[in-house]
Amino acid sequence: MVAIGAGEMTMLIWLLAAVVSTVVGGALGRRWWIKRRASVKAANRILERPNSYYSSKGVRDQEDAEWYDSIDLAKLHEVNRAEVEHLIAQIKGAGIDSLRPSDRAFLERIADLDAPERTGDRPMPSTPWPSWA
Repeated sequence: MVAIGAGEMTMLIWLLAAVVSTVVGGALGRRWWIKRRASVKAANRILERPNSYYSSKGVRDQEDAEWYDSIDLAKLHEVNRAEVEHLIAQIKGAGIDSLRPSDRAFLERIADLDAPERTGDRPMPSTPWPSWA
């Protein structure tokens, strides 16, 4: 058996203390980092306020379908009337997501002509996003 001297014993104690402090410090540092990351994420989270300016896609789609359905077909030209009837039937059958963007744009233009005012607040395309900060 090899005898360990006093200097070697002191060095082993210091080495053991360094390893233990590294492990404990790493664990505490990781715990602090996880809590900090969660608090930063929570601070940056933007929650939709009640009766917010914006609504979900499903709500907007439902409003659009009701708005398109309120178009007065008697006031339309017969060619446009047939197209609007076809698109409204498509919405009722397969849902509003089945429309192409050009079909929705057509219905938007027709609905803007004489349909009643839309309910709810929506930003106009040229209006910049409001700042919540």
